[in-house]
Amino acid sequence: MTITAERPATGCLPPILVDHLLDQPDRIRELARNNGPYFQPGRYLIDGAAAGDAGSGRSKRKVEVPKGIIGPVFRGDWATKGEVHLADAADLLTLPAFVDNAKALCQSEVVVPQQVFVNLTAPSGGQPFSHTDIAEFHGIDRSNAPGWLLQAMSTSRLFEAERITIITAVSWFYQGERGFFRYWPTGRDAGSIRHEAMWNTAVVGDNDFMHHKVERTGAKDAPKIEAMTIDTTLDYVDDRWVVLEDGESIADFAEHEIRLSLSWKAKVYATDADRARFESPDGGLEVDEVLDRFAGALDEPIAATGPDALNNPALRDQLSGKWSGYVLG
Repeated sequence: MTITAERPATGCLPPILVDHLLDQPDRIRELARNNGPYFQPGRYLIDGAAAGDAGSGRSKRKVEVPKGIIGPVFRGDWATKGEVHLADAADLLTLPAFVDNAKALCQSEVVVPQQVFVNLTAPSGGQPFSHTDIAEFHGIDRSNAPGWLLQAMSTSRLFEAERITIITAVSWFYQGERGFFRYWPTGRDAGSIRHEAMWNTAVVGDNDFMHHKVERTGAKDAPKIEAMTIDTTLDYVDDRWVVLEDGESIADFAEHEIRLSLSWKAKVYATDADRARFESPDGGLEVDEVLDRFAGALDEPIAATGPDALNNPALRDQLSGKWSGYVLG
């Protein structure tokens, strides 16, 4: 399939399965153990600055957030926007198994690797919802807009001409109990697939369109971690994975109990000319235009406009309530 601005609603499909990713898969868990702490990915839905600072300990912003975005999943960024932050993970950004499958998935040679990150999940019940990933658009991305706005832009389908195709490879390095990955390859209203091989495998797909979720990790009767906030972190200390709140341990786990997934993302363009157009600062969306387009599609007045609109919780709640990337069940 050739990528164009007017893409079908399913994006680049179907996903591609990789049954053997790395020759030395234990290396990924070693990198994870040595490079904490890890932060709550829900911070991306609050604001970009909070997410970017979470792992450094500089950001302790006790903001009010929906309880649903706080959970036993922790994130670490190893490369963002094509820039490697962890030197020992540099080769993962251009790993042929990722790049070549992204090319095949979208039938394009113009693949620009962007991100490598890990998600670490403590024993917990399965996610009660499926979700799509946070998209990016020409002129609007995580550098200048919060995740909730980008997710509303994606789900509303009001900005398809400006949407950037992003392919995601999710891989797993976990040999504990369950932690299966369920995904809907042809749409949320169609059938789903449960991926159960959680060691050194990957699924390469268009996760900005393809709904997916993590099922139960660990034992069915695993205790729930209490008292977590958006500032809770995870680190590997003295041979244990430790959940920390304000520097104090509130739970800890053995190495094998923590589910580790590694994700890779790349922007994919139909042609070099399309890449140049999308990378140009000219012609991209601006926040005022985004809000105007939303206002035209709402059945009620938009909750906020102007320079401080994106800091207004009422706008966040309004847009997220109408255009959510989450579906229960």
